[in-house]
Amino acid sequence: MMNKRGIIFIFIGIIIGFSLNYTLLSKPTNLEAKIRELEETLLEREATITSLQNQINQLNSEITILNEEISKLKQQVEVEILGIYFSPKGGCEQQVIYWISRANSSIHILIYSFTSDSIGDALIEAHNRGIEIKIVFEKSQVSKYSEYFKLKAAGIEVRNDTNPKLMHHKVMIIDQIIILTGSYNWSYSAENKNNENLIIIKSKQIALIYEEEFQKIWSQSG
Repeated sequence: MMNKRGIIFIFIGIIIGFSLNYTLLSKPTNLEAKIRELEETLLEREATITSLQNQINQLNSEITILNEEISKLKQQVEVEILGIYFSPKGGCEQQVIYWISRANSSIHILIYSFTSDSIGDALIEAHNRGIEIKIVFEKSQVSKYSEYFKLKAAGIEVRNDTNPKLMHHKVMIIDQIIILTGSYNWSYSAENKNNENLIIIKSKQIALIYEEEFQKIWSQSG
């Protein structure tokens, strides 16, 4: 028979073995729970990041729209008067020639009376350096003194207004940003005899409005 000491050792061994076995079995369960907890936390964080990213995208979109609106408003208020001139002999013709020489891409003109050789020559020079030039003349003012025929012979696109009434504009649009307008005709009388005015404006918004009028008349002219 086993003595008491042996029984005690066996009992202690059983308890230790049970404890070790429980510990080993419980560890995977605890780890799995911890993993699940961390995975849930990760999913929550990812959802938060996605939500924040959506908010950022929305804010960026709103910022873009606001910048576009600001740009449009700036164009409306960014109007610069480059000069106001009067005739007779107040420098109007000189200014017309100067701004023709400054053109980089396009010159669009609506003109009532155009007999100035100097302005005609300046337009031919601009045409020869590659500037797009389109001119609508008031038909009733196209005579042997008009620059119409000289400019047409030089290869410049010219048309006659077909309005049965008068096309009384005196407008030049340069590079879709500079506008020369006023009562001043491009003629000897306007430069040397008449009381006329010429204003020079820098504004994309105003140029756009004049350009729309030019295109309307140009498309209807022949």
